[in-house]
Amino acid sequence: MSASAVLHYDVSTYIAHRIEELGVYDFFVVPGDTNLDLIDHLVQNSRLREVKCCNELNTGYAADGYARASESKTAVAVVPYMVGGLSILNAVAGAHSERLKVIILSGCPPTSILKSDKATHHTPSPANKDQALHAFKGTTAASVRLESAESAADILDDTFIKCVKESLPVYIELPDDIATAPCSAPVPFTDKLLAAATPDRSDHALSAFKKVWNGAQKPVLLIGSHAHISLSSNDLQQLAEKLGCPVLCQPNGRCFPETHPQYWGLFWPNLTNVEGEKRFMGSDLRIALDVSWSDLSTPGINLNEEKHRLVHLQYRKMTLPNEEIFQPVDMQKLVRAITCSDIIPKPDSRTKPRNLTARQGEIIDSDRPLTMTSLFEGIRHMLREEFNLVVDAGDTWFASSHLNLPDGVDLQMQLPYASIGWALPAALGAQIARPQGRTVLMIGDGGFQMTAQELSTIVRMRLNIIILLFNNLGYRTETAVHDGPYNYFSNWDYTKLATSFMEKKPHVKPYNPYVAEYGETDPDILLFAEKVESQSDLLREIKRVESETDKVAFLECCIRPDDVTPELQRLGERFSKKLFN
Repeated sequence: MSASAVLHYDVSTYIAHRIEELGVYDFFVVPGDTNLDLIDHLVQNSRLREVKCCNELNTGYAADGYARASESKTAVAVVPYMVGGLSILNAVAGAHSERLKVIILSGCPPTSILKSDKATHHTPSPANKDQALHAFKGTTAASVRLESAESAADILDDTFIKCVKESLPVYIELPDDIATAPCSAPVPFTDKLLAAATPDRSDHALSAFKKVWNGAQKPVLLIGSHAHISLSSNDLQQLAEKLGCPVLCQPNGRCFPETHPQYWGLFWPNLTNVEGEKRFMGSDLRIALDVSWSDLSTPGINLNEEKHRLVHLQYRKMTLPNEEIFQPVDMQKLVRAITCSDIIPKPDSRTKPRNLTARQGEIIDSDRPLTMTSLFEGIRHMLREEFNLVVDAGDTWFASSHLNLPDGVDLQMQLPYASIGWALPAALGAQIARPQGRTVLMIGDGGFQMTAQELSTIVRMRLNIIILLFNNLGYRTETAVHDGPYNYFSNWDYTKLATSFMEKKPHVKPYNPYVAEYGETDPDILLFAEKVESQSDLLREIKRVESETDKVAFLECCIRPDDVTPELQRLGERFSKKLFN
């Protein structure tokens, strides 16, 4: 919808125009009495699709997945006042940890009610109507409430600009009376961004980088968990080939072709890929692209001891081994400048290990029990180019490290924040954002029980996601750290639950005036749900996944509780000894 196509704008249609300019074509929503008018006006834009989720936390996780997988790297969620905002806050904190551009729009009561001293529903007390605004200040680039129709456009644009420039979430409250109030037509958002541009020091950073590079003998390139925010896979490959040195990736930064001759595997110190870790630690210069140095990402690494041989390219900043800092720096501009420069490549003469994934196996057509190793092999068979692979927190993290990713597979995990259950709604968002390939979801039984409701949205929208539920009967990650009765819960009938999310014949007709037809849906049309207990079961379901590509595939993978990855055992040992560095 172009600005000229709308004769009269109100604040909500202004927002709709802006989010379309930002490259967002789907928004996630939980309706409530304070945001209904806002939603009505947003969907007046025929190029925006509303995706209704089951609760606000899942809505935030879905937006997180959409922001990761979409070309624009931006997502929008719409929630009700206060109860919706505080519920989605946890998801926004996770998005903040990954520098994701997630825009939260929260309806709220009219301005007159907000300014009165009368108690209002969804608020903790009459004097505490700004609780959500305060709560979001620590997890966003901006947390604002529109105060008038006259200032709305400027505040909105300023907030959207902060979201884009800082690559962080923002939170916006829209009083009901302002959301529908008339406002001026928008000017092109690119003009607004250009006016807000700041000087860039990429040219100076390039000169400094070249000096450091020229003095190195054994450099390595480490692709970090946030590199994909600023750089495309093509940018990364061209940079690596220009440098010529070995390339390692953080487990959630696998956006480099794993068949490439320079690829040395994952860098997950003290947990996996010992040969790759030795090569990294033996280097005299580490080029780190937006690396996360958290206790989970780099256990056992003391960053202060490594700074003397580290060039750290972060979002809008470059830090040299002498701790000289260049900012602001456009990382994409700098990387492309390095690629086009006259620096001398520095290849490694040593032979890299043949097998960069530790556990290889095979699937035998027999009644032998399903094992983690055979399941890894099964997932390898399922993955195809352009697929999404979304991995929940827990042993599924380490399971994914045993997979060789085909070129073009987009892997996502929430490693720094580690909110279990995130992956199911995130897979929903990723599939909507990147529909050209199927999404494969790896999630444990504990995580699934956190956010299982959103499977109903996946089924309702007929998304052909492949769901691999690792049922190992409890919180295996917690058990590895510290066992106790609190790590065990009810063993649901997961396959029966999955089929229960199919549309059932209503007890009253008509119950939904907004659909032309309704009634019971044949489960065979939309999904299949099966237990996988043996290796022959796995072989059968692999064939079904490959032949019934238009359906949700829900596979409950029944794994012995003691069948865990060695990486989880090592992490559990470290954390049980309180080794969090």
